[in-house]
Amino acid sequence: MKSENPLDVRTALRFLRGLRDNNDRAWFAANRGVYDDTIKPQWEAFVAGLLIRGGSFDERLHFVDPRRCIFRIYRDTRFSNDKSPYKPHLSAFLSPRGWRGITPGFYVQLSPGGETRFAAGIYVPEKPVLLAIRERLAEGDPEFARILKSKRLAPYLPVDTDPLKMMPRGYDRDHPQARWIRARRFMVRATYTDKIAQDGDFFALVRAGMRDTAPFVAWLDRFVTQPAAFESSVEEHAGLA
Repeated sequence: MKSENPLDVRTALRFLRGLRDNNDRAWFAANRGVYDDTIKPQWEAFVAGLLIRGGSFDERLHFVDPRRCIFRIYRDTRFSNDKSPYKPHLSAFLSPRGWRGITPGFYVQLSPGGETRFAAGIYVPEKPVLLAIRERLAEGDPEFARILKSKRLAPYLPVDTDPLKMMPRGYDRDHPQARWIRARRFMVRATYTDKIAQDGDFFALVRAGMRDTAPFVAWLDRFVTQPAAFESSVEEHAGLA
């Protein structure tokens, strides 16, 4: 079967290694032609393809503009001690509101040094959403438990919850669902070596990740009943970069 991957992963990783080792404006300017003419348009086509194919797993992705999902390669250094001007990776968050929406979705990052990754879920849920999820899981949700036992989800476990140190007010510290009650986020993920990313079919790998984690994302999405009250970058807040 012919690959649907429009991204030359080997070339992209070679460029990103160079950027990682020479993260300055002079190097980027000297190599900008490769980025502007090859890597950037290929990455946009890659994300567009994922949205099209991912729509069969998650109908929320229909008609989402891929440009709204892609993170800029330029870093915001205003409030950071790290003044490196560029991100040495390509990344995108696929969700109805693109990279700005704090809603459940799918994250993909191509990064050298074995840091390529796929993730899915919700990282910074708004308070009403988190409280609704907490209340449901405190009662014990059979569907959520069934999703976690799925063979397809197994390679992406465990669920990263970034738990509270203390139980929230109103819950007994010995509650049988304490793990989920203390949760502040719900993310599953997988990390890949450079060899896997460049020698295999990276597009098919990410598409399979979306398929495998779609039920987990769909379960979380039922608690998002209205647009987020603020916009933020999943990449910046998620620590996924």
